[in-house]
Amino acid sequence: MKFIFLVLFFWVSQSLFCQYNLDFSQVKLVSVQETVPANKVWKIESVIYNIPQTSSGVQTSNGSCTSGSYESTAIVVDGTSTKVGNGTVPAAYSNVTNTHSYTSLPFWIPAGTTLSGGTCLNKISIIEFNIQP
Repeated sequence: MKFIFLVLFFWVSQSLFCQYNLDFSQVKLVSVQETVPANKVWKIESVIYNIPQTSSGVQTSNGSCTSGSYESTAIVVDGTSTKVGNGTVPAAYSNVTNTHSYTSLPFWIPAGTTLSGGTCLNKISIIEFNIQP
């Protein structure tokens, strides 16, 4: 009898607290502005920058892409630019007078959110999940 109540309690408590399940949909590389489709969420995993290293190992510029411009190497989430990565100053930004805080990866964005990259951001790697009730 105790076992039946324990199983029943566990089943009821789990069904009360579960909101949604996520099912893998696809891996995407975003290079232009896209919107997260309805009933989906995106997990932003990494970014690929378009600023090559020089022979000295310092990343400086690539045509119109310069490491000194915040917006050129940021991702844009719903119109707001944000740097992504770890720490406060990546290898490409060794200028002590110009440090930035970064949003740590990975992070999640919900349906209806727009995502794009700056001019120096080649691709954004995301994993798309379907939301299942």
